[in-house]
This record gives sequence, structure tokens and C-alpha cells, in this order.
Amino acid sequence: MKKTPFPDFTDKFVSVSIVSDDHTYAIDRPRFELQGDRWFLVGTVPRGCSNGDWCEGATSAVAWDQVATYLVFDSAKCYQEGLKNFKKYKKSKG
Repeated sequence: MKKTPFPDFTDKFVSVSIVSDDHTYAIDRPRFELQGDRWFLVGTVPRGCSNGDWCEGATSAVAWDQVATYLVFDSAKCYQEGLKNFKKYKKSKG
């Protein structure tokens, strides 16, 4: 099997979902780091992307082999706008 390079998330905002987890995780300007023989997506949690902003600015690391899906945005602001639109849509449906 041919190995493919990691995605380039330079200056991006990424929202990831984890296998067998209902939550998504927001990571600003993530980079890949090898930690203990596993690759992690490491960045910071931006303002407005956690309940009550309790972890704003904290370093977040997600094991890349546990990522089920990811969405890439140009910025946290773009992500928050998309999320706001989704919530409006969801509310109108239900």
C-alpha cells in the first residue's frame, strides 16, 4: 500500500470527528506531531469553540488514526459562521 502525505493544514482551522465519539473537536492551525509512535494533530482551541470557552487557548491533540472525518475552514470565524448557519437550518427543520 502506497503511503500518502498528510494534509497541509497550514494557517487553517480544522474540525475533526473521532471514531465512536459524538463530539467534534476544533483545532486552530494544527500541525502533525509524532508522539510515542503515533501521529497526532496538534493545535489550539480557539475562542467560541468550546462550551463556555473553558479551554480557549489550550493545546489540543487528536490521534490521527482515530479521526473519522474532518472539515477544513480558512479560519475559526468561518467555522463559527458555518455552525451558526447549520443551527438555523436545524431549528427550521425541527
